[in-house]
Amino acid sequence: MRFGIICEGFTDKPTIKNILCGYFSIQNPNSEIAELQPPFGQTDGGGWRPLLQYLTSLRFQEDVLNNEFVILHIDTDVSMDFNVPHIDSIGNELSVEILVQNISHKLIAKINEGLLDFYSDNANKIIFAISVHSIECWLVAYYAEHAEIHNCFDVLRAVKLPNNIQVSKKQRTYDTLSKPFLNPDNINIVAQKSPSFNLFIQQLHTITL
Repeated sequence: MRFGIICEGFTDKPTIKNILCGYFSIQNPNSEIAELQPPFGQTDGGGWRPLLQYLTSLRFQEDVLNNEFVILHIDTDVSMDFNVPHIDSIGNELSVEILVQNISHKLIAKINEGLLDFYSDNANKIIFAISVHSIECWLVAYYAEHAEIHNCFDVLRAVKLPNNIQVSKKQRTYDTLSKPFLNPDNINIVAQKSPSFNLFIQQLHTITL
């Protein structure tokens, strides 16, 4: 496959997939995008713990080698649970850029825990999609007037959405909500409003297909 998607949860996968399809003008995602973690068709096993365990596994190493690129997504709202704080030593909230950098280092450490130097040997294939503090914040940046990084699921539920979309934790709902990303213009709009989204898109800029 051209792309493999590695996510915390099942609702994250359609959102990442639609971003890739819009950015790279992918017409047939089933032939170019593989769902690696949680595995395609699996209805349980999501979350940050299984994700971090997967990064240390032989399956992850094989997935990286068998795909041109892998997109590694995680939300930062859970980062304190795996010892990446949101605040500095004097209690100030970290900038989006520093938080994303710190979480990237944590993910790299987990990858190398599975096989020393695996990340450095394959860094050009691994793209981080780290949403501050949740992937719903990227959707809020499109649908709401102002971007937000806190309580974005609740913020999204409060926004007036087209066709009276009811926000729920279902793949079909997130596929519908993220359809605007099929238009590259909307990707650019959100990149200007959401720093963590922009950091992801800047990495996509480095890919030549």
